[in-house]
Amino acid sequence: MSLFFRGINVCGRFPFVRLIQVADNPAYLLHIIKKNLIYKRDRTDYSKKYAPIKFLTGQETLVDLITNGKSLARFSDGEFEQITGGGEYPPDSDWCQRWSKALKDDLLATLSSTNPRLLVAVDPPSTFLAPHNSSHSIRFEYNMWVDLRRLMWKYLSPKVAYGHCHLFIKANCPDLNWNQLRNYLRSKDIIIATGDTHKLAHLKLGQKTFFIECGTENAYERKEAIKQSIHEMISAENLDKKSTIVLLSLGPTAGILAHQLLDEQICVWDTGHMFKYAAENLADSTNG
Repeated sequence: MSLFFRGINVCGRFPFVRLIQVADNPAYLLHIIKKNLIYKRDRTDYSKKYAPIKFLTGQETLVDLITNGKSLARFSDGEFEQITGGGEYPPDSDWCQRWSKALKDDLLATLSSTNPRLLVAVDPPSTFLAPHNSSHSIRFEYNMWVDLRRLMWKYLSPKVAYGHCHLFIKANCPDLNWNQLRNYLRSKDIIIATGDTHKLAHLKLGQKTFFIECGTENAYERKEAIKQSIHEMISAENLDKKSTIVLLSLGPTAGILAHQLLDEQICVWDTGHMFKYAAENLADSTNG
């Protein structure tokens, strides 16, 4: 279906995107009905479910990544749409990723991980537990958090801390120390794996910066090929894994790869929209 039809907006919703989601996974229709008739009207107080969980600020997330050399896997409303059965398609998302049970299972395995070398990052409780008519300094749509709020607590552990998934978006994390981030990246070799890498060719983030073109559609179905490309890049450029960070912007597949590459001692950051919303901040790293 063309972007023209997918972009038709009815009261802030994209009905043709919903049609594609249901065509991909007919069972998702039942979820849509239940969400609109039941879940959106549910006023259960979930704060007690999340009280034992430690959530880091954006700056604390960055410090944990740098100090402990962790990989990063991010979860927000898009990942929970996949978990509840719906694929992602523009203009609802920058990424096109059809739903599959295998993808859902890999997302839940990543979200549930307590591996000390992986920092799972989620939205802060101040967002997903906020009441319907609350005011925020950032864009807030109550309906975006309905599924995340009622489901996420089941997969989190009080034994580990959870990062801030939007640390690389300045409006969401104004406390982030961008100089600290830039200086850290400069000390590493950087591999950027995403779609439309030609738009990022001006970025020189690390001692050396390499690019792997992955396209913008259905990265999950090609995740093994993407893994292979990462291995080949590290081998061909004789990179030291201990001094290399792979920055992935691949929709929900990025966090899955961050989790799956832990055993291969490859540090991966699921950067999400960092290159879209933080280009100016990152561009500063090419100067001075």
